[in-house]
Amino acid sequence: MRETTDLYRQIQAGDHWAETRLTIGESGRLIDEYGSTITFGGAAVSVGSSGADSGFGEDKLISVSTSSRMFSQEGIAVGSCVSGEIDVELIKPAGEIVRMARLVPYVRITDGEQHSEWIQKGVYYIDTREENSDDSGIMIFKLHGYDAMLKAEADYPESALDWPAADIDVVREIAAFMDVALDPRTVDAMTKAYPVQYPGEYSCREVLGYIAAMYCGCFVMSDLGELRLITLGGMPVETRYLIESSGSAITFGGDRILV
Repeated sequence: MRETTDLYRQIQAGDHWAETRLTIGESGRLIDEYGSTITFGGAAVSVGSSGADSGFGEDKLISVSTSSRMFSQEGIAVGSCVSGEIDVELIKPAGEIVRMARLVPYVRITDGEQHSEWIQKGVYYIDTREENSDDSGIMIFKLHGYDAMLKAEADYPESALDWPAADIDVVREIAAFMDVALDPRTVDAMTKAYPVQYPGEYSCREVLGYIAAMYCGCFVMSDLGELRLITLGGMPVETRYLIESSGSAITFGGDRILV
């Protein structure tokens, strides 16, 4: 579970709504979490719906939605590597948004007077772009992207490990190949040191799925864009709370409802 401040929890306990911001950057480039300006072809680009602190403001960002699951669409089935997706609509900014540009959405909550901290909600890369004009002739960009799990589709890379290798060492090598960090909770969960044979012509995703199955879990990308193993026994308690379609908690007498 992501740690939140006392202010966040205070706002969450009352009437509140969510605000969203999105930063866009070149593939593999880390963007300042507060939405500092980046450049495409010399043109400054920073979009968001949160006000003056995020570039163009809400007049540019139309919608942002993300889809991420702990398990595959077929239900609770272990041994999967589940990709997250993002859909964005925004008024076309100046400059070119290149293919595979990095998309990082953030969310905060507000009661109209106070604002919580920004919370990062994933790291995604543009896969498709669609450009259309609305009824008034304004050009609208529609972007669809995936998180870094798709990088695991490649064949297992040249290895520096001694085989058979410990499971956590294999996962670390795959994460390095994918150019992502390893979520610390993955290290905490993988304590068995199962031996893994050299994967030969298998893909990184197949190897991760094999290791995930041994731990009765699945691999996903975390909100910070890190490779994470989630096991059936280690599902975070926040996934068992009732929430609204926006993701806000449903409360009764100020208490969250556990199901």
